[in-house]
Amino acid sequence: MRALRQLAALTMFVLSGPTLASSIDIQDGWRDQQGGFSKSALPGVGFSFKYNGRTIGPIFTTEWNQSTVADASTGKSTTTLAHNSGLVVVREMRVFPSAGAIEYRIRLKNSAKTTLPPISSLQVINVSFDTDLVDDSCVVSSGGGIIDTFLPPRSFDVRKRCFAPTVPGTPSAVELEAEGGRSSGRDLPFFFIQNDVQQEGLFVALGWSGQWGALVQRNSASGALNIRGRIPGLEIALEPDEEIQGPTILLGHYQGSLTDGSNRLRRLIRDEYTPTLNRARYLPVATYDNWFGTGDRFDESLLEKLASEAAEIGQEYFLLDAGWYDGKSWFTSVGNWDRVDKSRLSRGLNAAADFVRSKGLKFGLWFEPERVAAGSLLAEEHPDWVLWDYGKVAAPWFGHAPWLSDLNEDSGSEFFTKRFGLLDYGRPEVQAWVKDLLDRYIRDYGIKYIRYDLNLDPLPYWDANDKPGRRGVTQIRHIQGLYAVIDWIRTRHPDTILEGCASGGRRIDLETARRFHTYWLTDYTIDPSVVRYNLFGINYFLPGNYHYIQYVLPYAKQKNFHADDLGFQSLFGGAFGIGGRIDLWPEGMKDKAKRHVEIWKKIRRYLVEDYYALSAQPSDLESWSGWQFQDPADHSGFVQTFRTKTTNPSHRFKLHKLDTGARYRFSDAYGTYAFEVTGSTAMAEGIDFPQQQPMSSSVFIYREISAHGNSISDQ
Repeated sequence: MRALRQLAALTMFVLSGPTLASSIDIQDGWRDQQGGFSKSALPGVGFSFKYNGRTIGPIFTTEWNQSTVADASTGKSTTTLAHNSGLVVVREMRVFPSAGAIEYRIRLKNSAKTTLPPISSLQVINVSFDTDLVDDSCVVSSGGGIIDTFLPPRSFDVRKRCFAPTVPGTPSAVELEAEGGRSSGRDLPFFFIQNDVQQEGLFVALGWSGQWGALVQRNSASGALNIRGRIPGLEIALEPDEEIQGPTILLGHYQGSLTDGSNRLRRLIRDEYTPTLNRARYLPVATYDNWFGTGDRFDESLLEKLASEAAEIGQEYFLLDAGWYDGKSWFTSVGNWDRVDKSRLSRGLNAAADFVRSKGLKFGLWFEPERVAAGSLLAEEHPDWVLWDYGKVAAPWFGHAPWLSDLNEDSGSEFFTKRFGLLDYGRPEVQAWVKDLLDRYIRDYGIKYIRYDLNLDPLPYWDANDKPGRRGVTQIRHIQGLYAVIDWIRTRHPDTILEGCASGGRRIDLETARRFHTYWLTDYTIDPSVVRYNLFGINYFLPGNYHYIQYVLPYAKQKNFHADDLGFQSLFGGAFGIGGRIDLWPEGMKDKAKRHVEIWKKIRRYLVEDYYALSAQPSDLESWSGWQFQDPADHSGFVQTFRTKTTNPSHRFKLHKLDTGARYRFSDAYGTYAFEVTGSTAMAEGIDFPQQQPMSSSVFIYREISAHGNSISDQ
């Protein structure tokens, strides 16, 4: 790549002059790439801000001393922009040539001996593209991991919004944002800009586990396509030697359809961001979680029954969810982490962990360190560590937990009147305490899986605790502290799975994807049709290891239930787990569950490979739908189709990215039926997948048996 050759030729250089040097231009990372977006990027460093009453960037003038250090072997470069006032801006950039992508983040530091004027209007993304690609471009985005109990839900709803011709002088824009300080509490911080006419696209991802906003705008005055990303409301006067760090930004271009861009992004995240497990590529695991069946009403006897049944149906991990610590209820007792509840676990946590391991399962445990209940052990011992003030807004946890009173009838109104605080992760001593807490439990109890949860919106706490001229600093320090804690734990315990959870999937972003192996996708895991809809959507943006969901029966207070094959199979597009009172399942239902888990284990390796939606996102129960996952290296994979209440007993699906000259064998994962077809036929004409029964699914695993007339060995 020419960009990398230029970097290799330049170990260190200092630039100055009336115009921006190409060596610090954001488009330099795409200089040798093919495609419209890479060629049409306008000059700029990729960000801007206001400083001392002036807008700085995306083009920096000669009053900023500019220098760059580059390493061609890694594709990394560090650009420093220094102002005579003492403000130093550092942009760290990395190029991923095979993915057509660049990643960058910025740091701002005060090198002076006095406090600087405030920095505000920080646009962590400020990039523009010329007019050639604006017409016919659409923004494709997704809702975040909120709780919707209807179909179609807003959660992971893929939305396509296109720039139409506008009245002169009127811009056309799409806005996306977080809500409440959790990064995917409203919109997912991943999106595409797709031009189907020119078969070009761009993917954008933000790594910021707090509040963010993004704007994709068609500028009717200039005709340019502008992309902006920000931390809303930030205004910080940096003190001497103080430094702040902004979000990570990932921009990648591609040629082809939205699916081509989606799979380029999925592969990049899998290869460069997803944490390893024991230094090997992470694949989704089968995890039983007791919560959606017991809540915090359990004892040792019940847990042992559940662990025994989980092992019988093929689960690999047993996650003991909230309520294992001392207190009246799980929700109002967070902070009592060093007091195991002896009324639930009379022999202690070690006995429970040992029993789980005796069944061949690995033991997992739930934590929520950031939320602190008044009166808890942590609140009493370290009241100065907790941010209690959340300003004049409504209680930030109230709107996200209306179902708690149903699961805890004896709790009364305490759930909604209890005082909660936010543990201040911006304090080094707090980070050290949380590291010690998690490290100690992992070591002492042999924990191989941690669910790391957050059941409140942190933004009101952050904002209420910022001092004048320091708006945004509490959030920044907290997020950097969170990253430091998780990084330390992951490095120290490389064989422990870390799951990110935030009242469902409300904290999904590029930086948590770098740190967590998987996410709890949604707290509404009861209805398989809603979960199936969610999986259809989220798979466009992230590989399947991140999509942990559960099949739950019976759910709370359910008296009558029966085995539902479609319910199990609807979860095959993600990290398929089991929940609920499985000790109450009849033997026939357990046998079915075991068979479904066996099939899922055969196909799970494909979940981190390429994804193709074979239909629209299934927004009703009257249509066929399907998806295809394929390993591009050997063209093997699986196709899964879903027939709901439609009276049509079959449907023809056109497959993707097969070898047109090869012949393929498709085998029913549940039976002996198999058929053969050429790749060209499967893609051009499609394949009929008959399903005689409504509300059913079929799974076919396929592989090449001959390529261009040559047989392929079964080995």
